Amino acid sequence: MVLRSARKLRRGLIALSIALPGLYAVSAGTAIVQDYRSTITQAESDMRNIAATLHEHAMRTFGEADTRLRVAMAEIERRGLAPVPADERALHDILVAAGGDSPLAGSAGVMAPDGEIRASAYAYPSVPADGRDRDYYAWLSTHRERGMYLSRSVRSRSNARWVVPVARRIDNPDGSLKMIVNFGVDMAYFDRFYRSLRLGESSRLVLVRRDGWVITETPLSAGVMDRNLASTWPFRVLGHAPVGVYETERSTIDGSARVVGYASLAQSPIVAVASIGRDEVLQPWVTRSLQFAGLGALSTVMLLALLRFLWLRLADLEAVQGGLARRNQELDTARRRFQELVDGIDGIVWEAALPDFRFTYVSGNAAAISGYPAEQWMAEPQFWRERLCTTPDGKRSEPMLNLGGPRLMKPIEHHILAPDGRDIWLRSNIMLADSPAGGLHVRGVTTDITAHKESELQLFEAIHVDPLTRLPSRRALADHLEHALVLARHNRSVTAVVLVDVDNFSTVNNSLSHDLGDEVLVHVAQRLKDCLDPGDMLARMGEDEFAIVVEDVDRVGLKVEQLAERIQAALERAIPIDGRKLYLTVSMGLALSPQDGRDCQTLMRNADTALYRVKAAGRNGWQFFDSSMARQVEHRLDMETALRHAIEHEEFRLEYQPQRSLADGGIVGAEALLRWNRPGVGMVPPQEFIRMAEESGFIVGLGNWVLTAACCQAADWRAAGLHLRMAVNVSVVQLHQADFADQVRHALAVSGLPAHLLELEITEGAVVSDILDALDKLHQLKAMGVELAVDDFGTGYSSLSYLKQMPVDRLKIDQSFVRDIPHNADDCAIVRAILAMAANLKLEVIAEGVETQEQLEFLRAEGCQEMQGFLLSPPVSPDHFVTQFLAACRAGTRRLAPVPRSESP
Repeated sequence: MVLRSARKLRRGLIALSIALPGLYAVSAGTAIVQDYRSTITQAESDMRNIAATLHEHAMRTFGEADTRLRVAMAEIERRGLAPVPADERALHDILVAAGGDSPLAGSAGVMAPDGEIRASAYAYPSVPADGRDRDYYAWLSTHRERGMYLSRSVRSRSNARWVVPVARRIDNPDGSLKMIVNFGVDMAYFDRFYRSLRLGESSRLVLVRRDGWVITETPLSAGVMDRNLASTWPFRVLGHAPVGVYETERSTIDGSARVVGYASLAQSPIVAVASIGRDEVLQPWVTRSLQFAGLGALSTVMLLALLRFLWLRLADLEAVQGGLARRNQELDTARRRFQELVDGIDGIVWEAALPDFRFTYVSGNAAAISGYPAEQWMAEPQFWRERLCTTPDGKRSEPMLNLGGPRLMKPIEHHILAPDGRDIWLRSNIMLADSPAGGLHVRGVTTDITAHKESELQLFEAIHVDPLTRLPSRRALADHLEHALVLARHNRSVTAVVLVDVDNFSTVNNSLSHDLGDEVLVHVAQRLKDCLDPGDMLARMGEDEFAIVVEDVDRVGLKVEQLAERIQAALERAIPIDGRKLYLTVSMGLALSPQDGRDCQTLMRNADTALYRVKAAGRNGWQFFDSSMARQVEHRLDMETALRHAIEHEEFRLEYQPQRSLADGGIVGAEALLRWNRPGVGMVPPQEFIRMAEESGFIVGLGNWVLTAACCQAADWRAAGLHLRMAVNVSVVQLHQADFADQVRHALAVSGLPAHLLELEITEGAVVSDILDALDKLHQLKAMGVELAVDDFGTGYSSLSYLKQMPVDRLKIDQSFVRDIPHNADDCAIVRAILAMAANLKLEVIAEGVETQEQLEFLRAEGCQEMQGFLLSPPVSPDHFVTQFLAACRAGTRRLAPVPRSESP
């Protein structure tokens, strides 16, 4: 029985000696495979989390650099600086202030449009250098986008540091490039921070631009700045997997197998990549696998030596316990290393359980960043909702958890009140993650963005608030009006825009000073504000122009009309400035939506059209927009465009109307008259296009051409034997040009016409508008020998005091006085008075517009010396003038051959 038992025991031992090693081999193999997968999975999770952390750190770093850059740009634009030697010192000071004592600052500079570096934060005066080889110059000089441009790494020419430039462009008012300002982030800052993490001998931390170019790498390797990773896996899947991890058998870094994690947001210009060699990751796994193999050998020896079974069993247990201790030690080391990493970054790393968002882990730097210690984060069950998601004004701001959507959620911002009373802004980047115990939880990194928020507030005020009057700016008004129009469409109500322009404000600036002018504008702004209802908005649009948005207006605009009356009444009171009283008036243009425009641009344009109509009518008033104004504006724009085209393509021509002596009937002169035969339209009345040319400024060049062409024609007639006086009309705009006398002298010199054969016809209004300047120019012309005539005499600002000072030779009676003589007693009396006055002043008189023989006889009987008009001839072409009138002049004929009416204008 005992033998049978012993045999059974031996058979059992034999069976155990066969079964147990096999069972151990299967279980050990399974454990080794699972341990391999767990090790790789842990490495992937570490690399993904580290990449996300590095991306957040890099975005904050470049964000801070861009904030400093925009502050410097705002100061440059505020002071109106340019990349010229005169502004180099001011630019240097601004760049130094932008860098400050920040550890990020590696370089800062200003580059001119030609690529020359004109100013630097590290040297004054800066040594001129050619920056056209810079990546950011090549981009910003050819693209008008005014956003931030993250450049490839370069070596600074001012201090020889390797930097990553953040650059923006500043444009001129016409949209052309004015300068490029850059702020270089010192690559040593990234290198110091990344090296302090001590992630492993084979670890590599890389920042890459969206186009694949490497910005920086730790540790640095030769040629890193020339490496492009656009063809690697992260860039192929970045669009639909902004955060991920993968393994590669042959990396582009060192050709070895690596575990690579990457992270980037859609709006981010960079991709953060963290990798570690697979051999280093698997080294602990290899050690543990060898341990399992050793345990198998020990088990086999134990089974073969049945007598030492218990001892071998004990040895096996001791070996297992030693392996577990070493593994726990390794886990503790990894945990401490991870804790050092998360505590060392500038952000709170946390984990919370869903659905109540209770924190299960918070990094130790929570108190330094948020003011609340990590223990309080985890001890209070409602810390997320009561502290982080409740702003000081009591509003809730919780993230939207889309469990079926992307795992990386949109960042959320918190405005919290710290225990010491400080207002702090935090931003949390949140990611959904699977819980080891089942279900879901969230992980996040919360950073302090208070400084960024303060910079944004300053930038917002710079854009949306007028610095002088503290009123909303043009940009703020546009945003408000867009919102008001959307609300009005929804409520089917009427919104009004009132443009207010201070009349002749340039005179205030010129007569007082710009500082006092600014003080006047502040007074005007306050009086306008006093006229508004609580719901109205007042903004400053320009130097002396304001705009008001009025909501919920009645259909006929009675409310707006009453507002305009209040504004006029408010500005009738004197404004006390520098011990004196100043009286101002304003012009106002009013437009209503939807009848005058359904969008902001149309409504503002139509209000400006109504304002222009008020100013054209004499200012100091207000007017609603109507559709006829728009048609007139379109007609004016069409005429200005056609007028410019006509000047460029020489569509104008001159016709000449003869002037006859009433004493002997001979032809004594000709008046040059400008004609425009517009293609596709026909003849344009002179009074229409000449007025347009005067208002647009084209009259100066056009008048100079008429003067030269008429002088050349008179010189040609003189060479042909016809010595006639050439009369040329002079515009008031032309007369007041500083070089007008030089233009007349040039026309005489070019044509060779004697000065006494040129007569310039000047209206009375041209002289009265600036009497001293006009008289000075008239005396200069008279000194040349040019004859002068007062055109349209009696229709303007007639004044004997002006007339007796003017060195004129003749007066020209306007055709409005000639048209009804001798039948109209009033016109006859006016003509007699003009002739009597001219005789006393020893001036000759020529009457224009003579069309009947009765008019001619009356003028001759009253002592008029010369005439012109259709009775003699309409204006004709130069060739017709020569053929018809040169022969008659030579023959001494009193009555000239008739001219066909088709020749008339």
